[in-house]
Amino acid sequence: MRLLQKLKRMKISYLVILFIIFGSTNAFGQGVLSKVKTKKFKTTTSLKIEGETGYLIVPENRDKPDSRRIKIKYVRLKSLSQNPATPVVYLEGGSGASTWQVDSPKDLSDWLEVLEVSDLIFFDQRGTNDESLNYYWKGDYPKNFLVSEEQAFAHYKTMSQQASIAFKDRKVDPSGYHVVAHADDVHDLTKALKLDKYSLYGFSFGSHIGMTLMKRHPAQIERAVFIGADAPNQSFNFPSHLDTHLDKVSNLVAQDSLLSLSIPDFKELVADVMKQLKEEPAVVTVKNPLTRKDIDLPIGPFGLSLLLRLDIDDSNDIPAIPRLIYSIKNKNYDMLTWFVQKRMVFGLVFPGKGINQGLASGVSNERWSIIQQEANESIFSNVVNFPFSAAKDHWATAPLALNTLLPLKTDIPTLFVSGTLDARTPVEQVEETIKGFSNAIHIKVKYAGHEQAMWNAKTFNKTIPAFLTGKQVEEEEVSNGIIKFLALEGPTNDHPSIKQ
Repeated sequence: MRLLQKLKRMKISYLVILFIIFGSTNAFGQGVLSKVKTKKFKTTTSLKIEGETGYLIVPENRDKPDSRRIKIKYVRLKSLSQNPATPVVYLEGGSGASTWQVDSPKDLSDWLEVLEVSDLIFFDQRGTNDESLNYYWKGDYPKNFLVSEEQAFAHYKTMSQQASIAFKDRKVDPSGYHVVAHADDVHDLTKALKLDKYSLYGFSFGSHIGMTLMKRHPAQIERAVFIGADAPNQSFNFPSHLDTHLDKVSNLVAQDSLLSLSIPDFKELVADVMKQLKEEPAVVTVKNPLTRKDIDLPIGPFGLSLLLRLDIDDSNDIPAIPRLIYSIKNKNYDMLTWFVQKRMVFGLVFPGKGINQGLASGVSNERWSIIQQEANESIFSNVVNFPFSAAKDHWATAPLALNTLLPLKTDIPTLFVSGTLDARTPVEQVEETIKGFSNAIHIKVKYAGHEQAMWNAKTFNKTIPAFLTGKQVEEEEVSNGIIKFLALEGPTNDHPSIKQ
């Protein structure tokens, strides 16, 4: 009898524990904090920053009660100010990882100006560093993947079908990774941290998440900073923006007194090289990063278009691009080999998280119609939307709890920062977005690419901290310094693609 009573008490206690763990999530959504601890972090000058680390535990698929639980790391750093402004939540783009910065004294030091005015919260995206969400191609590298768009699409279709089977076998659910889930993760974290108000600081896809938060949970958001802004209704990009970017680079080459002697029209040179590669693909020898075996790969117009799309808006690579195109024209493929080695992973990995979150936001019929029309006229075809365009018609996505296709309208004070040499989230795209913002400022960083728009010293160290404290800032154009192109021939240490 006593044993039965003991078991009943244990059962009640167990139910209480379950309620604490799961039932109490109603207080701030579907997430709970785990492994919270205090920690001090050091800058390069050994300045100690007090912080708190932990994880937010959330359902992988918020629409399925029995979904597996995943953990998302966060770090909250205490402001150096005695009277700090509203806490700032930083949302990374790309891979989605940002908390690693606190363990790097050099990277942490970069954020001191923000910490001088407010608490700073780094929050990784769901799925960050989860290898179970990546499918790796098991066969030989698809020989003609970088020859034509048709070949690339065919391979990606096969890879996505095999990836879908693999994810199911692993019992992971890529459909849970989309912008609404990312935004609700942030909302749950701010509630768990008991933040009545906070400001957003989003870079690239982080701004995509930030604008979704502005739609779903605007009451908590005091102000926002978006760099390289990508709105929820802009998951698919206009090919014309990449053509316009090529015009900008071509104009810069024309202004270079030495390069212009050999390249009077850079845009025309790119077109000639595309035609040359269509008639006779270049062949480069690279190493398969999965098998470590050397393979010979033919490179056609699609391959070059993909390389340019990925690197022609990075201020670190732009200086090398004219020399790359010039060398291909002369059938010297040394530089091309370096760029292919850097980017060939596109044919080997299917990122379930990234693909699903891009496709889930979707594209309107009207926008897609314009994209297709522009792709027919673009020198790069529709490479700006690869690989999403390749998976668009055979990767199923569930409807979102938000219509991401509608432009955002808000009066939340927002600061946009764009690089004038950003082809991924170009100035023109931001100007399309900003129409719905009644209280916004747009700062353009001259000669900055997508990544470099983030780190302009004046904007990052002065303007943004001032804006976060509510001070008036001016709409202006600042500069990162003019692009200095590599010489077309001869040795140089100015870019890793050049062999000495």
